Amino acid sequence: MNIDDRIERRLGYDAGMSVLADFEAISPVRHVDSPVGRGPAIERLLDVFEPAFTGSLPPSVYVYGPKGSGKSAVVSALFGRLASHSGPRRAIQTSTRAVEPTIPGFVYVDARKASTKFRLYHAMLAAMSDDPVPDHGIGTEELADSLRDAMRTGPDLVVAVDHTNETETPTAATLIDWLTDVGQRITPACLGRDPPDAIDWEPETTVEFAKYRRHVLVELLTSRCSTGLGRDALSHDQIREIVEWAAGDAHDALAAVMGAAVNAERAGASTIRSGDVDAGIDGVPRPCVSLGRVLALPESRQRLLYELAGLSEEERSTVGVATEAIAARPGVDLSASTVRRVLYELADGGLLERVTVHQSDGKGRPPSRLVPIFPTVVFRELFDRRVRTG
Repeated sequence: MNIDDRIERRLGYDAGMSVLADFEAISPVRHVDSPVGRGPAIERLLDVFEPAFTGSLPPSVYVYGPKGSGKSAVVSALFGRLASHSGPRRAIQTSTRAVEPTIPGFVYVDARKASTKFRLYHAMLAAMSDDPVPDHGIGTEELADSLRDAMRTGPDLVVAVDHTNETETPTAATLIDWLTDVGQRITPACLGRDPPDAIDWEPETTVEFAKYRRHVLVELLTSRCSTGLGRDALSHDQIREIVEWAAGDAHDALAAVMGAAVNAERAGASTIRSGDVDAGIDGVPRPCVSLGRVLALPESRQRLLYELAGLSEEERSTVGVATEAIAARPGVDLSASTVRRVLYELADGGLLERVTVHQSDGKGRPPSRLVPIFPTVVFRELFDRRVRTG
């Protein structure tokens, strides 16, 4: 929030504002241009990329740390800024000759949205070119050839690939192979949660992100809430309560804030009450799957999760009952058997937990129900808003 916005709030221009002033500002899947409280991590990354500022390729790097530690926020913001400095620079005069160093290009790709070789190459080309890259009528090898041509005539590249080694995304080693296929003048920067000794790639250097310290996460939430919520909608004590519970995870903290705000807004309250905070916290399972993973799924699978999360307790009593209820929804154009199969696949992928309903004396497996292990209230709100805005 800039100074003018803060002054206008004090003048009362937002007196009629609801609890949720700017939904995106407190969204756990949105990254801000200037991440809060991660200055030392940014400096460590700049140390790694230091050779780029004199026109050389930096070493390969693996950035790792737990969910909600700010890896994606920092690297995506940093690469966005570095990309604006890429390209030819003014000549540097020396005693013998003029040298024109060219800063490598910096490209950030989310593997959740680029989990195939085609999508990776497509995302890289889209980031490197001002011209639109077709989604259809072009093959993977054609994209690879276009990338090779761009590499021959353009600067070297530093490519950050986020969310590697997840259930739905390629391993770091696979991504390195894909990048190597289009040129040798590419430095990879992979991001993941696993420690370096648990992945199938040996980078030249690593940068670790730790969980947020308590006071830093308070600062982060305060900053995001100052823009995203109405004035005085959430007290400092309530922020500290959420931070204590979140244990250093910014994703879970923001999800709890958004859940509390949605609960208050639906009740017609002008501020977030104690019960809203409790509801927001209770709505975030522990451990919690990142909403980014859920929102990266194909639309049809998101729809099934949306419908599952909206079922009543009775409708979710068993997998069979939930399947029939979901298949009967107007927005679902799938048979009950297909719904059941996909739900089990989502459970195998770690997005749903299978919980035994009760033991049975009969033969066969006892009935079970499927429990989402992501913040369902926040997910449904994000899904609804995306549908409304197209």
